[in-house]
Amino acid sequence: MELQLTATHDEEWERDGYTIVRNAFSTAECDEFVDYMLALQAGHLTVEGYRPRGADDWERLVVRNCHNLMSLRWMIDPRLRAPVRHLLGDEADGIQSMYLFKGSEQRRHQDNYYLPGCISAWVALQRVGPHNGSINIQVGSHKMPQIHKDDFLADQNGEAGQFYAMSHDDAHDLVFERNNLPEIVVEAEKGDLVFFDGRLIHRGGPIGEPGSFRHSWAGHYIPRSFDPWPYQGLPRLRVSFDGEARFTPVA
Repeated sequence: MELQLTATHDEEWERDGYTIVRNAFSTAECDEFVDYMLALQAGHLTVEGYRPRGADDWERLVVRNCHNLMSLRWMIDPRLRAPVRHLLGDEADGIQSMYLFKGSEQRRHQDNYYLPGCISAWVALQRVGPHNGSINIQVGSHKMPQIHKDDFLADQNGEAGQFYAMSHDDAHDLVFERNNLPEIVVEAEKGDLVFFDGRLIHRGGPIGEPGSFRHSWAGHYIPRSFDPWPYQGLPRLRVSFDGEARFTPVA
């Protein structure tokens, strides 16, 4: 069964750059995913390509080769196919999944800076709010100027890009200030699904209760017709909702 977006979801997506589908996944599904990842973290399960971790290593797990079968299962869950296709305007390929045990407190960024053309589907696997580090977003920033990697380089004539010699973190903070748009905190209950436009400026919010867990998962998607592969230095594997994996030619 696929999830269906309503007219309200469409309005929010267009206006704000994100929208929330409440209760998209069941409590049991969320708990199963969390238990699986905790077992993997503890070494009770082994998955090829998953590096050994220390007992207190709770860094997020970024998967670009779909080797984590649970994350792959969630990425191509049939319920996500219709809404992701609707938001992208094309059939989608999954290109990256991310599991977060705790809040990231990551600085402001746009996902499209790293993965051009993408949108993300983020699921709260437990209640998420300021207590355990939510996501702070700048509403409407998906309609504002975008930051590209070329902005930090000099072109073939030696002319420096607009953010030459700046860090990408500082550049996103600068654009955030220039946008002069409000920043809000996204709160979600277990099983809620949040779709984010890849152009939206967002960050990992402060963690009100240090050490608290904030289990969540995100899948990143691009249009299936989006070729050639534009991601410098990243693996070229992509997977469709039909489970077809393919490598994209390099430009």
